[in-house]
Amino acid sequence: MKNLFKIIFIIFCILYPSAANAVTDNAVNEIKFIYINGSNNNDKKMKKWFYDGINKMHANIIKTFLNSAFIEKYFLEENKYHISPAPEAFFWGDESNEEIDNLNSDLKRSKFFSPKLAQTVRIMIAHYLHDAIWISHYRNMFPVINLLHKKVMLNYKNNNPVILLGYSAGAFVSYEYIFYKLPYINLEEYFSKQYVPGEFLDYIVKHKKNNTCMDALIQTNLAVYNAEGKLVPATDSEMAKAQYNKMDEYTQRYCVPKGAIKGIVNFANPQVLFYSDLSNKNYPLNYYTELLYQYLLENNMFFITVNYADDPFGYCDVNNNEYLKLSNNLKNKTSNNIGFIYSKNDIKSGRTFLWAHTSYWSTSKKFSKALLNAYTDGYSLYNLNDI
Repeated sequence: MKNLFKIIFIIFCILYPSAANAVTDNAVNEIKFIYINGSNNNDKKMKKWFYDGINKMHANIIKTFLNSAFIEKYFLEENKYHISPAPEAFFWGDESNEEIDNLNSDLKRSKFFSPKLAQTVRIMIAHYLHDAIWISHYRNMFPVINLLHKKVMLNYKNNNPVILLGYSAGAFVSYEYIFYKLPYINLEEYFSKQYVPGEFLDYIVKHKKNNTCMDALIQTNLAVYNAEGKLVPATDSEMAKAQYNKMDEYTQRYCVPKGAIKGIVNFANPQVLFYSDLSNKNYPLNYYTELLYQYLLENNMFFITVNYADDPFGYCDVNNNEYLKLSNNLKNKTSNNIGFIYSKNDIKSGRTFLWAHTSYWSTSKKFSKALLNAYTDGYSLYNLNDI
């Protein structure tokens, strides 16, 4: 039967090539949803829980979104795109297996001298937080975001823009991915703010390169982190010139092309706790964080955070007005479509305190409605004149 359908389709393509192209185009213009796992998803049972949750949540998101005229007009751009019915999982839990095994071994030893209640709490905290702490170390993060980059680029080559959905500690992955991979760095502006030889700066002005991303800048050794967390440039002018000449090649290899990512959704997000330095205006890397947000807004991308109000690990980020102010400042400088950054934290899961953090999957109908409202409210807030 399958072969019969293939034969019929081939004959159809030969007799009606324009119609066949239309079918192909519709198949290509899919928005892929990539779900990124969080903490405590590294054994077989929890991995299955994560995959089962993805399938249920994705079906409810599609159903909720397709019943919205607002989504059809603005998210799907009046049927320019459709949402892929198949969710994609990006699972990084296996990467920490060796450390988890060592942790469990240590926990077994401590049970012989610890009170039962203390041991129970110790195991719970260790399993909940281990992966979040593990992935927050850059030596672990970089291999993970490079694996994610392969998945994003494969979709890009198939003309499928992606939505990154980071659950819990998976929100760290989605954030670090766009921080290091989006090409928001203007090289002339970057080096003009650094202490570099005038000869090298003149060379940059005369030999302009495309905007690049943090990862490409680091991969060329034109910039490194110092002990204070500052990004500092290379000091050898001749070496720097040789590496600078390769920047466009490195940008193409390591950065995300424009249009590859349509948006980011983080949920059950403890980022405020683990990345508290982002709220410190004196933190050196926050200059680049602002450039990142500016890139999102200028390139019609969205960055949504949805946390349940009763989720003990879903920390509230209430910078909507601050991001809106940044957007309003940009509207005077750019003719590009303006994206939006929006945080929603006022929906209750209806679960008990201990289970609220994991309830997004079991309450995916409620979460899907909250996500729809976050997209609608965020888009409307930033683009009132277009609605």
